[in-house]
Amino acid sequence: MWNADLIHRRLAEIQQQDPEHKIFGAGRHHHRLGPRLSTREVTAFERKIGVELPESFRTFLTEVGNGGAGPSYGLYELEEAFRLDAIETHEGPLHFYTTPFPHTVNWNPPLEAQPEDYEEGRWITGSLVLAEFGCGAFHRLVLNGKVAGEVWFDDRCADGHSPRT
Repeated sequence: MWNADLIHRRLAEIQQQDPEHKIFGAGRHHHRLGPRLSTREVTAFERKIGVELPESFRTFLTEVGNGGAGPSYGLYELEEAFRLDAIETHEGPLHFYTTPFPHTVNWNPPLEAQPEDYEEGRWITGSLVLAEFGCGAFHRLVLNGKVAGEVWFDDRCADGHSPRT
């Protein structure tokens, strides 16, 4: 499914082209991926959150890497994603991942129709933060619900919430 050697080779080429890390986000991830996780580590994480990760992401973590180079500022490591989602929910991620993602189509109500709790975590339950786009916007992987396995863009901070990416 993933050609880890090709991905790492390509990142090395980009690193050579951008040794000062001037490309957007490179100052954080340095064109490198984090170490791969073992199947045991991924399974332990899944037990902790109560949901299995989509197979393609699970394979990425075990064959390619955990966090690092990716879209925008780069991919979060699993545990960092978990900590960020705990902050997002204000109480910790208990039931956050096991509750289905509430959307199946792009959702961005007009400013005058936004619910009072528009910034609350309940609008992104069932998803895991993958990467920061910047300015409070994030790429999220849907873990639970009808669109599980899809990546959505959470831009509630700019009133542009959750289009599919």
